[in-house]
Formats: sequence, C-alpha cells, structure tokens
Amino acid sequence: MRNPKEFYVGYLSAPEKIAGLYKLLIPILGIAALLLGVSLASKQQNPGATEAVFSNVEVTGYLTVDPYPVLHGVGEDNRSVLLVEQTKHSANGLAEPFANQWVSMSGFTLQRGDWHMLQLKAGAEITPVKQSRISVPLQEIGEVTLQGEIIDSKCFLGAMKPGGGKVHRACASLCLLGGIPPMLVTKDGAGNRFGYVLMNADGSSAAVDLSRLVAIPVELTGTLVKRGDLQYIKLADDAVQKLSGVKLADYGDSVLEPAALAYQ
Repeated sequence: MRNPKEFYVGYLSAPEKIAGLYKLLIPILGIAALLLGVSLASKQQNPGATEAVFSNVEVTGYLTVDPYPVLHGVGEDNRSVLLVEQTKHSANGLAEPFANQWVSMSGFTLQRGDWHMLQLKAGAEITPVKQSRISVPLQEIGEVTLQGEIIDSKCFLGAMKPGGGKVHRACASLCLLGGIPPMLVTKDGAGNRFGYVLMNADGSSAAVDLSRLVAIPVELTGTLVKRGDLQYIKLADDAVQKLSGVKLADYGDSVLEPAALAYQ
C-alpha cells in the first residue's frame, strides 16, 4: 500500500522524498538550460558593430537622387551619406525637389564601419545652401560576378540588429518594397568584406525587384561603378540567381573599402 506521507497536496508542504527529488532536478535543469543557451548563442553569426544616434544631427552636402538620395561632400572627410526616411520608406519624395544642389538638413545618423546614413523625419526641412555646383559622376570600373546576401541598407547600417540573415528577412523585404536602397554584402577570396548598393541596368532603383531575394545566398552579375565614395552594381537583366548550400555573408564591422576595388 502506498505510503500516505508521500501523497502530494498543493496547499501542504511537499513530502520529503518528492522535495528532495526536485531539489536535485531543478539545479540540473537550470544548468542544462544555461549551457544550451550559451551553445546556441555561440553558433550565431556576428551581426557586426553598428551605431545609431537618436538625436538630431545637422549635415550639409551636395544632393543627388539617381536612383537613391545621397549627400556627397559631407564633413571634413567628404564622405557620401545615404538618405532614408525614419519609416520603411525611401527619402526620394523629400529629396527630389532639391536634386543637384547643396543643401542642409538634419536627422538621425546610422553608421557601420565606413558606411553612413541619415534618417529624415516625414516632412523634414531641407534648406538650399549657396555653394558652387559640383559634378559627382558615376565612374564605371568593370564587369563583376559576385556571391553574397542582399540586405536593406537602413536596417543593416544600424536601425536593427541583426539587420541581415533569415531572422530579418520579412523586415528587409518590407524596407525594400518601400524603396530603401538594397545592398549586396560579400567577401573576396582573401576574406576582405565589401558592400555594394544595387541598381537596375538603366540606373533606376532595384529595391522592389529585389525584395523577394533578401536574406538568401545569391549570385549576381553586373557593372561595378563608383560615385563619391559609394560603390554600386548596375545589375544585368535577369542577373540574380539563388544559390543553395552556400553560407550567408560573414558580416563585418566595415563593408566599404573604396581604396581596395578588388574587381577592377
């Protein structure tokens, strides 16, 4: 016959035998859960170091909008800064009336390595600045075929973390549907990391066309061009192919290396 002292009643103290079992079992389960968490975390890709500054920063630069809004000649190092709205939308609507002019504006900054981006509030004020017009032409470098991952530049440069990979795919797709500039993140044979803004062969935005191809391994072909200190790829027709069995891009702290155009 069962010992009545071992019968568990919720509002009474647990029997000594049952209490002893759980005193042993709970620490074991806790340690096992901790070890499992550490193991899973160690296998995750490093999303890289990004920086988001959520306080207004005023910048001045020369504005181009074809196909994505960019401020050139910003700061003492004359960097090129991508422009987007704070929501999942491009800044084309705000920027187009001021194309090919020196302007001043303010917004929140995102940065990843040598990449810089400015987030503008809806209806942000853009003020023309009197300076001499400059030329920022596209400089064609040559044909390339690259493998990597297509991401949305806004989240990847610091709006989200992680800003790439399968866990971010739905968000990245929505950003590209809103016109956020798409980028390819890849590595060369020596392990150097590179990032390229992607556009169509006719120079138009490729954001919507590429929205279904984010966060998966791809191979693409196109023409490598440079504008300011940004590198672009003009995609050939039907140039993007899905790959299988290929590891996604290894994200680094810097994906812009304008002095090391490995594909000339």
